Amino acid sequence: MSLSASAYHSLFEADPDGLVLLDSQTGAIRECNPQFCDVVGRQRDDLVDRVFSTLTPSDRDVASALAGDGTGADLVVRLTTGVGDVVSVELRTSTVEMDDGEDTGEFVLVRARRVSSGTHEPERKSKVVDEAPIGITISDPGQEDNPLVYANETFQDLTGYTTEEIVGRNCRFLQGEKTDPDAVAAMREAIDAEEPVTVELCNYRKDGSEFYNRITVAPLYDDAGALANYVGFQYDVTEREQYRQKLELSHNLLKTVPSGVFRTDPTADGTFEYVNPALVSLLDATSADQLRGRRVAEFYVDPAARSDLMEALRNTDGDQVRREVQLETLDGARKDVIVTASLSEDAAGNEHVHKVVQDIAERKEREQALERYERLVTNLPVGVYQHTPGPDDEFTLLNDAMVDIFDADSKAHLREQHVRDLYVDPSEYSEFADRLLDQGFVQDEEFELETLAGETIWGAVTAIAREVSGETVIDGVVQDITERKRFQQRLKEQRDNLDVLNQMLRHDIRNDLQLVTAYADFLTDHVDDEGREHIETIQEGAMHAVELTRTARSIADVMLTTDEERQQVDLANALETELDDVRSTYSEAVITVSETVPSVAVWANEMLGSVFRNLLTNAVQHNDKEIPKVEVSTTEREEAVAVRIADNGPGVPDSQKDTIFGRGEKGLESEGTGMGLYLVKTLVEMYGGDISVEDRTAGNAGDDTDGAVFVVELPKVG
Repeated sequence: MSLSASAYHSLFEADPDGLVLLDSQTGAIRECNPQFCDVVGRQRDDLVDRVFSTLTPSDRDVASALAGDGTGADLVVRLTTGVGDVVSVELRTSTVEMDDGEDTGEFVLVRARRVSSGTHEPERKSKVVDEAPIGITISDPGQEDNPLVYANETFQDLTGYTTEEIVGRNCRFLQGEKTDPDAVAAMREAIDAEEPVTVELCNYRKDGSEFYNRITVAPLYDDAGALANYVGFQYDVTEREQYRQKLELSHNLLKTVPSGVFRTDPTADGTFEYVNPALVSLLDATSADQLRGRRVAEFYVDPAARSDLMEALRNTDGDQVRREVQLETLDGARKDVIVTASLSEDAAGNEHVHKVVQDIAERKEREQALERYERLVTNLPVGVYQHTPGPDDEFTLLNDAMVDIFDADSKAHLREQHVRDLYVDPSEYSEFADRLLDQGFVQDEEFELETLAGETIWGAVTAIAREVSGETVIDGVVQDITERKRFQQRLKEQRDNLDVLNQMLRHDIRNDLQLVTAYADFLTDHVDDEGREHIETIQEGAMHAVELTRTARSIADVMLTTDEERQQVDLANALETELDDVRSTYSEAVITVSETVPSVAVWANEMLGSVFRNLLTNAVQHNDKEIPKVEVSTTEREEAVAVRIADNGPGVPDSQKDTIFGRGEKGLESEGTGMGLYLVKTLVEMYGGDISVEDRTAGNAGDDTDGAVFVVELPKVG
């Protein structure tokens, strides 16, 4: 029968029977498979080129059987084994034609089987096939979809399926989602072309587990040259495939790992054999080829560091060695790295050094920053601590200032104390800790604390709560504010005393002034016209003094207040109240409002009336006209309201316009015209507004052009 060389080779090697290929002219053995070597107990080298008939001691039937037309009947002969034994062998011959470019022509193919116990009848299925160490299947090309008609025991063990579950099905039932479509297509193409093919596929056993199957499928022909069957040889190559995948994964990891990896050969003066991309980048190279062949020692800033590393490596009995060294890149940059080195041997016994290089520049920076932080914390003039909240609540970290603040002998001495015991009122600590754990941050809380010497001090505590390795810790800062608290207490006492003194003085002065006014009124009817002028002067002075006491009270309220929070105040109500009061006090003055005051809310406080009262009073008291005239007008803009108070008095010289409110001066020592304008400026600026003075023009306070205009701008609400 005609058979291609490639198909012959696949079948020849795997055939369970012994096969021998003979030169049809000389009878010399040209090739034999391993099974024939087992039959005769000889090595292949002892058989090839040997005349086949020399293997039989005396049987002449061998020569006659091989000398015919190449197709003989089954013949049992005796052959001599390599150890001198004689075995009975059943032979069957056929003629094959080969053309592979080297061996061309007709050859005799001899199939040999041992005959045991004198039995000459060959079995239909060889026991060798059933018990072969590889899976063997036979499919029928004459039926649709080439169903399997036979599977040996090894194939059944490999797949977990029984013969009944295998026969009648195509091998595709073993394929899963991981099947390579290209490999399947190649197999189908080869089968259609009646050519042998070898592919590797991921198959699935009956229990669902996967295995990798190396399949060789080849066509088998009958004696007439017609396609009879396809035989499949199936090898479990799972271990090899898993090893290949692990090797590929390792190779890919080496490509992607952020640390530099390289291998050197110590026998070649420590040159680079392999480098990964991370090392190429680390050493500022453009490619791996730029590093291969170069000595590793060239990149060490200190060559002795590499020598020490190699010496330590050879003394570790195969363990790894880690060293922190400096490397110099191709660009001349120096980098701090950790080198982890190990030794290995290849299959030939050659020794190699493997190293992993980790850039630790960021770690070094963090270490330096931590060192600076620790020095800073240690030397801070405020106490810094860390502790864990809970029943123990003990300090885990302290700086030197904490030891000084709490009069401890040492940090260890202070660590022995419970944090809550340092609070004069432990309940304040509990409330503080609960709020801190709830909010995460508390700032400048003031507490009375007790030192280890029993002294009571004041401390301002700022703390944060955070998670460290699943545990809550509290980091805090304590500032000793005892002196500040004492100063605040003294200041409060002084302020309270001044407030009492101010009230007493105002009360007594106002009482005396009321007495002066009363007696002046009594004397009015007892003096002549010239005397009345003096009495009027006394009355004006007394009224001015009373107004000064009111202004002094307002200034004291401003100076002593600690609450500068603004609130919404109705402008019309505040201004009209003061207009009514000044009109009743100074009946001789003409005070008018050009337009209705808008009812708009401005940012101020309850002392806004003092601003308008002082400006209105100032416009009347410092007026040199026989009839003082004051005109009030308002202008509302988008974000502010301007109140203009114009008078017909002597006006304000340009040289005094910047100093009239005491601008640039301090309190009562300013060059302004009096305490009232100082109070006005202080309050208006407190509200976020502005106060200024202008020259009066025609249209203000009548048609006069003398006098001044005081302009107050206040911010609107909303």
